[in-house]
Amino acid sequence: MTTAAINFYVREGLLPRPEKTAATRALYEESYVERIERIKDLKARGLPLRVIGRVLNEADPASVFGVAEASGTSEAARTPARTNKVSTPLGIEAFAGEIGLSVDQVRRALDLGLLDPSSGGRDERSIRFVGRDVIAGKALARLLSNGIGFDLLARHTAEFEPLTRAESHFMAEHLALARNANVEESNQAIRETASGFARLRDYLRIRKFEQEYPDWAGK
Repeated sequence: MTTAAINFYVREGLLPRPEKTAATRALYEESYVERIERIKDLKARGLPLRVIGRVLNEADPASVFGVAEASGTSEAARTPARTNKVSTPLGIEAFAGEIGLSVDQVRRALDLGLLDPSSGGRDERSIRFVGRDVIAGKALARLLSNGIGFDLLARHTAEFEPLTRAESHFMAEHLALARNANVEESNQAIRETASGFARLRDYLRIRKFEQEYPDWAGK
């Protein structure tokens, strides 16, 4: 990269200010290389710099946008807010009982990345499941009960990873624009945008499915 580009990223807040050693010289830690690579990757995915800045500078961008508990799934968008939360985060055994799966099935889902709770630690004794985990867990239980096995789910999880990552960037751009355009009612605008994004994506998925598999349309 050119020095001009690096200086521009510093001015825009995408890179922290380095340690100046002279008027035209500075020391950059090794972490800058990784951060610049991530900026280049996000730019290649089509994200504008204002969104890249928020993704880079927040440990949990979703919480900054006010949607930490607003799942991107259509079920979460349709379910009243009171059902998206549990009064107390659940341990693995209580969670398994709540969603109707065995503890071993929950462990398998965790290993495959089908469930990824953010509360508590990663150790089974400390991991905790909140409302959005329950919604996802019940959806998983329905798939399993309808004959969708873990082998197929595991394959699709790996294949969906690039798509899921791309959609997270698309959603971040939507949320950033909504937040900037509705400063006084930011949280409400963010929640409505997250819900609208999820419903529109579901609509487009179904339409594409109907086009690709017309014999299944309407069933």
